[in-house]
Amino acid sequence: MIDIHKLNAFVAVVEESNISKAANRLYMQQPPLTRLIKSLEQELGTALFKRLPRGVEVTEAGRVLYQEALSILAHAQAIPQRVQNIAQGLEGQLHIGFTNSVGLHPFLPNLLRQFREQFPAVAIQLEEESSRDLIDAVLNEKLDIAFLRRPASLHAELASIHVLDEPLIVALPNNHALADKSGAIHLLDLEPYEFVLYRRMAGQDLFDNILAHCYQAGFSPNIVQEAPRLTSSLNLIAAGIGVSIVPASIQDFWNKQIIYKTLKAEPPCLAPIYAVYRADANIRVKHTLALLTLSTATIQSHNSES
Repeated sequence: MIDIHKLNAFVAVVEESNISKAANRLYMQQPPLTRLIKSLEQELGTALFKRLPRGVEVTEAGRVLYQEALSILAHAQAIPQRVQNIAQGLEGQLHIGFTNSVGLHPFLPNLLRQFREQFPAVAIQLEEESSRDLIDAVLNEKLDIAFLRRPASLHAELASIHVLDEPLIVALPNNHALADKSGAIHLLDLEPYEFVLYRRMAGQDLFDNILAHCYQAGFSPNIVQEAPRLTSSLNLIAAGIGVSIVPASIQDFWNKQIIYKTLKAEPPCLAPIYAVYRADANIRVKHTLALLTLSTATIQSHNSES
């Protein structure tokens, strides 16, 4: 392996075409520099310079080494800054996971946009999975942070924070008996109707949340079909197969042949979003958490203006 010190000396001699001038540039005496160059030539088994009466001229092999040396030295000089950037969370990768229903909420793209603006050299990797898989991935350090509909279970290695509460609303086929009803729909008013829900296996937390609200209102929903994704359930609703209870953010993605109504219940029907991460979170996760407050504040401000 070639010594960086020797490469630096070699580059100086090439650029000065004179060992004495190169020695002055390197703040060293000429004899030690001459020994460095001879040592480098011995290591490589070839002459790097032609000795001239008033200086030196680089050989063909020396010109090849010069180009390689410039690249190596530039990389070596960049290493300390890169190491500092990684330590400060300015470079590296951030692996983010989310459930399907959380991925539809505008807070997430807002958060990603703000993160990109502040940390443009950090690569963001996104994964959509079920909440159980996301939590396992955070535990196994395959994900840095995950956004889902429930907090982390009691586990010494995990931490979680509440991001926001999203209202649940009613999604109806546009020819449904309740479609023309003015005002909010009471949750109990949905008891007689057939339901289409996002499949429990994929969206367990949201599914369980909806069922819990129905039970609290005094009925068990008649679920006639479950959809593999929240968005695909909208096709079934539009086809008149059933009604559904969905997060409010989904109405921004689909309004053809579907009527959305405010849902009224006591207590209010809400679908929370949590951030789950390791208790020993890396610096990029800490940057993400710091931006969360700003991101959710932007969403809340937009909603209040609407």
